[in-house]
Amino acid sequence: MSHLSRTEQLECYAFWWSEIRLIIAGVALMLGGIPPLFLVLPGMYALTMPLLKLCWIISGVVALYLGYRWYEKKMVIFGGKDNWDSVAFAIAIVTGLNLGITGLFGTNIGMSIIGGRIVFLIVGLLYLVVAYYLNSRWRKRGKLVF
Repeated sequence: MSHLSRTEQLECYAFWWSEIRLIIAGVALMLGGIPPLFLVLPGMYALTMPLLKLCWIISGVVALYLGYRWYEKKMVIFGGKDNWDSVAFAIAIVTGLNLGITGLFGTNIGMSIIGGRIVFLIVGLLYLVVAYYLNSRWRKRGKLVF
């Protein structure tokens, strides 16, 4: 990875943050919308909530950055303009922005639009599929996002 420029390294870190966030959010949704951190540290709400808010805000900043870089690169992702790549990347960006808004304002727009265990389960599975898909495309591209 030492051969990468600073911009490519930042893109790589941002991509990995987004991937991990998609996986954690997918698991949280499959648990009924409960952040897994609450299960790992039960009863530690005063400690975990500020940490979650910070992570959500970082997720929003990362999504803004990746969206900006995608736009700056003429909407090319993984070296091309494949529709599936664009849809999966858009899901990652929109969900990251949603979490950023959640961290700043305390309202999860996505969860307030439609809810329920079945919907959360389906969307959680979608997040995991998107994370897997994006990761496989990233590896195929030589670990470069744009």
